[in-house]
Amino acid sequence: MKNYKKSIVLLAIFFTFLTIFLIIQTYAKYISSASGETSISIAKWNIKVNNKSIKTDTNISSTIAPVFPGNENIASNILAPTAEGYFDLNFDFTDADVSFKYTITSSIAENSPVKDFVISGYSIDNGERIEFEDYSNNSISEDILLSSNIKNRSIRIFLKWIDDDSASMSNEEDTIATTSSTPAICNVNINFTQIV
Repeated sequence: MKNYKKSIVLLAIFFTFLTIFLIIQTYAKYISSASGETSISIAKWNIKVNNKSIKTDTNISSTIAPVFPGNENIASNILAPTAEGYFDLNFDFTDADVSFKYTITSSIAENSPVKDFVISGYSIDNGERIEFEDYSNNSISEDILLSSNIKNRSIRIFLKWIDDDSASMSNEEDTIATTSSTPAICNVNINFTQIV
């Protein structure tokens, strides 16, 4: 009888281990795991203005070179009442992977002796010249959609020393401004904003 009890205890232990083994194997089929990683490129945002990256160079003053061709009454590269000139902004969007909007605004610097120095118009990619009727509202903006595949934009900004009924300076103030050692200063601001 002792052998019979020992056999039953051994069988019970054997079946217990067998049951535990089968349960572990059963759960192992459903608890198996795997791991990995995925990667995706981050959008590039490296716009250049006159060959300077806006990520590293926020002041592009050194790249803006105004040109005043002059006429039969005004020498070239000189600012005088009624003189007209321009400067160019060349945008390179090659390294921009998102749609965005650019906005160009300007204002006369407080320390500029010429208060009637204005942006009078602009042209895009050597196109038609667009004149501003109201010199105080001279914002230039455009949406550049990723789907448009536009990679470059050339904008010519036209400047003028107005000397007509819309001018704020008198003839005497014009004369005083021409004797100033401070140059006429026009602030140009360019903002790039992602379109979402």
